[in-house]
Amino acid sequence: MPGRTIFRERAIIAYRQGTEKDIVPRLISWPIIACLWVLLVIFIAAAFLTWYVQVPTYVDGSGIILAKEDMPEPVYGETVAVVFLPPDQSGQVRVGLPASLQIGSGDMHVEGTIARVEPGILSPNAARATYRLDSAGALLATQPSVVAVVRLGASVPSATYAGSLVTAKVQIGSQRLLTLLLGLGNLWGSNT
Repeated sequence: MPGRTIFRERAIIAYRQGTEKDIVPRLISWPIIACLWVLLVIFIAAAFLTWYVQVPTYVDGSGIILAKEDMPEPVYGETVAVVFLPPDQSGQVRVGLPASLQIGSGDMHVEGTIARVEPGILSPNAARATYRLDSAGALLATQPSVVAVVRLGASVPSATYAGSLVTAKVQIGSQRLLTLLLGLGNLWGSNT
């Protein structure tokens, strides 16, 4: 009886098979795995949206609403504002672009379109002389600028608002939301 063991043969085989299996401990529960997959889907959707959503880009400027007698060419037939924009934007400002103007420091906002862009860059003295800018208006033209004539429409009567200072935002194009979030707008440029 020396070759005999107290264990059955099948029990020994089952024990050996049990020790040969790799046992992976469960570190993460199923609800956490499901939440991680949901977060991954949300991240991919957000990345997709930031790549494809276009955000308008604006250039800021200041200007003045002209009286009918101060217009160099009174062919517009309605109220216009002269807006002075930075000279580095001369290539992007063109006729037909939308502009949003705030009249004075109040809450009155007016939408308009650019009716004319003066060729070249106008010096402060030339701007004052061309548009007959007096004391308050003379402060607008302190540096060379691109001059845009914005048609405001009939909702702003020229007799009432002539001489009012305006702050303008001219939409010059659009760019991807991703370039704005990462600060790469100047690197990739804007799409028009």
